Amino acid sequence: MVEKIIREYTLPYHLDYKIPVLDGLANAGGYKNIPIDLSDSRASEPLVKTSDYGVAGESFYARADGQNAPYFEKIRGAIEYVWCRKTVAEKLAAANARLRSFGVELFMWDAYRSIECQQGIWDFFSRQALQEMPDASEEDRKRYVLNFVSDPTAFDPANPHSWPVHACGGAVDLTLQTISTRKLLDMGVGFDEMSNLLYSDALERKVIAGELKENDPRVENRRLLHWAMMQEGFTNYPFEFWHFDYGDQMYVLYAKDFNILNKPQAAWYGYMDSPEG
Repeated sequence: MVEKIIREYTLPYHLDYKIPVLDGLANAGGYKNIPIDLSDSRASEPLVKTSDYGVAGESFYARADGQNAPYFEKIRGAIEYVWCRKTVAEKLAAANARLRSFGVELFMWDAYRSIECQQGIWDFFSRQALQEMPDASEEDRKRYVLNFVSDPTAFDPANPHSWPVHACGGAVDLTLQTISTRKLLDMGVGFDEMSNLLYSDALERKVIAGELKENDPRVENRRLLHWAMMQEGFTNYPFEFWHFDYGDQMYVLYAKDFNILNKPQAAWYGYMDSPEG
């Protein structure tokens, strides 16, 4: 799915920016005990379409043309448009403004996700894990799948500890594309591809090991995306270069790792019903 392109910008090296190499972090099963303060005034913020804020993209899981590898079909429960919380959309627009001078912009794959869609993705990767790890225990396979997707099987709308972050509107999945050609930048691995290369710091580790040069386009592309999102106060899920959070439980979980000032003790974005019914 990822199209390779010739570099059309220069990374802002004066920032000396590199994606941090992080070890021993919790995966997508590690955030659910973080509290959500629904009395926070931000908790009632509406979901909005990212396209209304000038952010390009598509609802990846809603594609029915067979071009959404590795699924090759629409995921049940996928919605037509990309939605997120209003403040998140404003931050995405601000990140786009930062990126404009480099000739690139954000491209959304996903943000708000229905529980039914979350379950469909969970089931897909669970089947993949069974095929690839037939001799592993069920617990080991589940732990592996949690590197890629939150488990929605125990979802209860009355229990904040069971809410996937994508069902709260603060999580976004995105990449970069050129403004002039609308081609996706090469990040070294495709969206939702089950590979260790999707870890945010995977290419940084290869640079350290001497396996890649710092000016490799894939390294620079990831750094540029990460930099733009960090500048707007997002945190990154280290197991996926494309996943960023603001205001949800995963945001709180990783706030200390990404030096968020005044680290919050509770999230403020909680579960919301689908905006498309």
